[in-house]
Amino acid sequence: MRHFALILAAVIIASGIVFAGTDPCEGGATPYFACSVKSPGYRCGPSGLTLDVASCCTKIPGYIITGTGDDAACVQAKCDDGTASGSCATTKPKVCIGGSTYADNATKCGCPTGKKMGASGIFCEGIPCTDGAFTVDDGTCSPKKVKKCIAGVLTDKASECGCPSGQTRNGETCGIVCSDGTKDGDCASTKPKQCVNGYLLDNAVKCGCPDGKNANGKYCTDSILGGLGTNDIVTGGDSNSTGGAGGSSPISCCCLPTALIGIIGGFAVFRKK
Repeated sequence: MRHFALILAAVIIASGIVFAGTDPCEGGATPYFACSVKSPGYRCGPSGLTLDVASCCTKIPGYIITGTGDDAACVQAKCDDGTASGSCATTKPKVCIGGSTYADNATKCGCPTGKKMGASGIFCEGIPCTDGAFTVDDGTCSPKKVKKCIAGVLTDKASECGCPSGQTRNGETCGIVCSDGTKDGDCASTKPKQCVNGYLLDNAVKCGCPDGKNANGKYCTDSILGGLGTNDIVTGGDSNSTGGAGGSSPISCCCLPTALIGIIGGFAVFRKK
């Protein structure tokens, strides 16, 4: 009888061990006496899941205990920006670990605009730019100067990258400027000068002439009239003059006799022939 009791007890214990090794909670996901893998802070027992915050809450990553005693609760940890633990933060590719702790996970969270996922799948890396024969890494200036690679786009950034030889910075761009500060292609304040590839050259057609000068092609010359008015050419003086003494015009006093001599001389030559 004593042996029978021992055998029965052994069978019961063995059965209990076998039973305990099965997965009776949460559809077989959690074995007896183990902390739940689906319900943080709970333990699997003969009557199902029972609350055991102190022992089981922190068994699942991303959960923390708040409160004490009967007020203790198992809650999902959050980062400082409110992102739940295990979730992607607003700043890609960061994933929340908890508190102020984040980790890179480009595969899970993706990459921000202008960046691509690296070969590891964890980090994001910049998209390089091409400036002629040069490959420009993200965030760096081109060897040709002026431009900087920003998120895969070459952007004017002369304040950081400088200007090529012979050019002057104008804001974030570069250009050729003449000695007087005139930009390339613009007219200078001194007519008829135009800034052409760093040199001040005459261009009366585009830039005009100063007062008292006339355009002659690209150049400015003195007026052909020499300052004389129309009346001076026709009458040689006052329009009321009658051609008498003191009122003779250049034509009547000088030019007309000369013209007559030329005509008479020409007629005499013609007669001899």
